[in-house]
Amino acid sequence: MELRASDADREQTVERLRTASMEGRLDSEELEQRIQSAYSALYCSELGRLTEDVTPPALHAPAMAPARPTFVRTAPSTNGFAIASIVCAVAWFMWFGSVLGVVFGHVALRQIRAGGGAQRGRGLAIAGLVLGYLGLAVFAVAILASI
Repeated sequence: MELRASDADREQTVERLRTASMEGRLDSEELEQRIQSAYSALYCSELGRLTEDVTPPALHAPAMAPARPTFVRTAPSTNGFAIASIVCAVAWFMWFGSVLGVVFGHVALRQIRAGGGAQRGRGLAIAGLVLGYLGLAVFAVAILASI
């Protein structure tokens, strides 16, 4: 079973390809093709094949042990429903946007809670909920006042 390539592995390969290009080992078209292949590679062996003919071998170097895989901790992304909640609640303050703000806010909070720290945006979701409920309250008061 082959080791899957990480984002850091891909970036390292692209840097090696750029260095080889600056040394005159690759022309610009081949560099572009190999960079695209590096970013779409799934396995480390694919990345190795992209650089094996342009990276000079070390002279009289002892056999190298396989490189340890590099693991990169990804930063949590902002929940899309949290963003949609605040945008809908602010952009359409009355009933339609307020309803969407409330619905999206609750969905966002549920997803953020279930994600276990993989997503952020709790404050945005709560702000969308507050503005959404406030908009619905203003709309309800306006309807009651017109009756």
